[in-house]
Amino acid sequence: MQNVKQFFINIERTDIDESMTNLVSEDFIDSIDIMALVAEIEKYYKKPLKAEFITPENFESFENIQKMLELAMKD
Repeated sequence: MQNVKQFFINIERTDIDESMTNLVSEDFIDSIDIMALVAEIEKYYKKPLKAEFITPENFESFENIQKMLELAMKD
């Protein structure tokens, strides 16, 4: 989860923390934030995040992001 927190810090969204949920559906983050997070994720893992993983549901909470990363980056 610390990596997820760092991704938010890197995109200058220190107002978002791990206790928050419904990040997308309640407009805490928008598509621009998601794309910035994707860029940070790709930079960190040094590989692209497949489009199938870039869904609003996967960015609703720190837990969802962590689960998505575990699936997306397991290879």
